[in-house]
Amino acid sequence: MTGRERLLTTIRHQEPDRVPICPRIQFAWLDPDRRHRLEELYSPAIDPMEILSPRTPNYLIGYPDDYDLPEVRVEQTRYEEGEYEVVERAFHTPAGRLSDRTKIPPSGREYGMIPNPIKTEFLVKGRDGLPALRYLLPEIKGDYSHVRARMEELGDRGLVMVNVMSELCHQAGDARGMENLMVDYYVNRPFLDELLGLFQERTLAETRAALEGGVEWIFANYYYNSLSAGWSPAIFREVFVPHIRAQVGLIHSYGARVDYYDDGKLANSMEMIADCGVDVLETCTPPPVGDFDLRDAKARIGAKTTLKGYIDLLWVVKHGTPDLVERTVAEAMEIAKPGGGFIIGSSDSFREGTPPENMHTYFQSCLTYGVYR
Repeated sequence: MTGRERLLTTIRHQEPDRVPICPRIQFAWLDPDRRHRLEELYSPAIDPMEILSPRTPNYLIGYPDDYDLPEVRVEQTRYEEGEYEVVERAFHTPAGRLSDRTKIPPSGREYGMIPNPIKTEFLVKGRDGLPALRYLLPEIKGDYSHVRARMEELGDRGLVMVNVMSELCHQAGDARGMENLMVDYYVNRPFLDELLGLFQERTLAETRAALEGGVEWIFANYYYNSLSAGWSPAIFREVFVPHIRAQVGLIHSYGARVDYYDDGKLANSMEMIADCGVDVLETCTPPPVGDFDLRDAKARIGAKTTLKGYIDLLWVVKHGTPDLVERTVAEAMEIAKPGGGFIIGSSDSFREGTPPENMHTYFQSCLTYGVYR
């Protein structure tokens, strides 16, 4: 089978020739000593589900020198503060002024290869900032030629997806701040609903533009919505499930499919997500980082959605032994392989510094134990 055939067969909950192998590997490319590049070493074994970004800029998380905001005057200052780079911005819009401040830690050190920035001031301080915020959200670009080109280049080796952020992921969560949003749920619910509604409109607009641009798969990025972020199952059901259901319904109306991404705890949300009709659920992170019980999930939602990921990138693949890697892969295959509906991968991207012998064992074990007989 080709990689594409293998993936589509297991997503239909049929058994292919072997379990598709699709780990997240982009951060492993950043290994500073360049001992190994996974794509070069293991590409024959990987059944890729590549993730490409849309071309609409996101100024909530990007700090370019030039902003494509015709009606907005931008003041931006960069300076050093100890080991951090600080970016201060002021946006002067027809509806008022917004400002924020971000501290960016250095990469490649104790903060990791691609460290998260630290917001010390958020753009949106309250409901009166929403009219101005709209001027900072560029028009959705409908050019997906780069996706179509990559689909043609990849051919039958695998699938290509477009990354579409949820209403929280790098949208409301970065404009307002997650802790502030959680407080808003209790003390200013109308404001929360209006803010989330604004970004839900953009999520659906980005989704629709991608689908009309010929995209066959949407990578629905919902990790800010995760229970690991602090949301309760009750709030998840009340606030986020309707948004997920709307996006999935839109995707399916075009005959396309959706890969739902949450790299945190899923035990108390996976049934809600599966009931929304997602085709693939990842990353299915096991304890101690997550709480995903593969056997329980296979029994509860395995007939509804394809499970993807599972192998712990940190405590098994990076800090474990080859024997532990092999045993973990073998156990995962025994549990989730029967009947299809399982794509073995990783709990997130393999990290720099992972021992090459563990990586070799991972791929060899996936090939050995993933064969259907």
